[in-house]
Amino acid sequence: MNNLTGRFFELIQVAVGNRQQLSEAFSEEEWEAVFTMSKEQALRGVVFQGVNRLPAEQQVPRKLKLKWIVVVEKTAKRNEEVNKVAVNISKQFTKAGIPNCILKGQGNALMYPHPNTRTSGDIDIWLMAHPDKIIRMVKKVLPKAKACYHHIDFKSIGGVPLELHYRPQFLNNLVYNARLQQWFSEKAEEQSKHLVDLPDGSGKISVPTNAFNRIFQMSHISKHVIDEGIGLRQLMDYYYLLQQGFTEEERQEEEWLLRHFGLYSVAAAVMYVLQEVFGLKPEQMIVPVDERRGKFLLEEIMQAGNFGHFDKRVSHDGGQLQQNTNRLKRDLRLLRYFPSECLWEPVFRWYHYFWRLRHN
Repeated sequence: MNNLTGRFFELIQVAVGNRQQLSEAFSEEEWEAVFTMSKEQALRGVVFQGVNRLPAEQQVPRKLKLKWIVVVEKTAKRNEEVNKVAVNISKQFTKAGIPNCILKGQGNALMYPHPNTRTSGDIDIWLMAHPDKIIRMVKKVLPKAKACYHHIDFKSIGGVPLELHYRPQFLNNLVYNARLQQWFSEKAEEQSKHLVDLPDGSGKISVPTNAFNRIFQMSHISKHVIDEGIGLRQLMDYYYLLQQGFTEEERQEEEWLLRHFGLYSVAAAVMYVLQEVFGLKPEQMIVPVDERRGKFLLEEIMQAGNFGHFDKRVSHDGGQLQQNTNRLKRDLRLLRYFPSECLWEPVFRWYHYFWRLRHN
């Protein structure tokens, strides 16, 4: 880790309230680099909260600060738009008799001190009905829609992309995945009844409980680590999730579940990243730190950016053959750190191929 990256992490810790100032001020050129890093990690809105907390002698140049303010205002406006769509789409499915909840996204933002600073993405809504029912319903509206194992894309609403999930997430290891899907099914009703109020009077939506999220979101992180890459935005979500607190009894149960679902190794690596980047304290961790895996994961995050979009080691322009080649190379690179998911990935790919033939 170079000095600039280390001070970028310090700025993040200022933003989340775990630090007062930087160990050394950024130069004008370094501030530009920090702005770019914040963009690549989809953290510009949150990092700007850290900028505002810095003492006068460490402040960002005025021109860049004005540019940053514009980005923050756009982020807030986008969140307001996504909130409204989330409320409306949830109401529609509820009226249709399909229990649902909004995964990640706007529910995660509620855990932030300033929800509208979180960079929003698409809306992932978990529809608690049989996959075949959801797929048939979508294909009546969009005959060419393509279903994959855990969701089917739907048309954008108000410019907001929408994914309809019939499974919250999945794992490559078919044994661990079967266990995870069973657990999701057992917990589904509780999630659909967990209502929260969105900011600015947008309305109510159902979101997962914190206990459910501590497992579900780790499975989400794990899947993206293996398949394409994960960014600091998703790790910040998990940081704020852990800030909500848990009992020792919950921690012990969830540690067992993480082992039961094959997620323990990635969870231990994530704890290291949360410690180094955000300043997570040992008593706030659900499992102990794995420094070896954690250092590797942090290097991957900083090289690849949000969901791997900025990874210069792979081609992003090729077709299906290039995508498969990229994934095999990634499996080999991650094999020594997360062997189960990497070894099962080619197996699941074939399983998924035949699943899609049946459902599309």
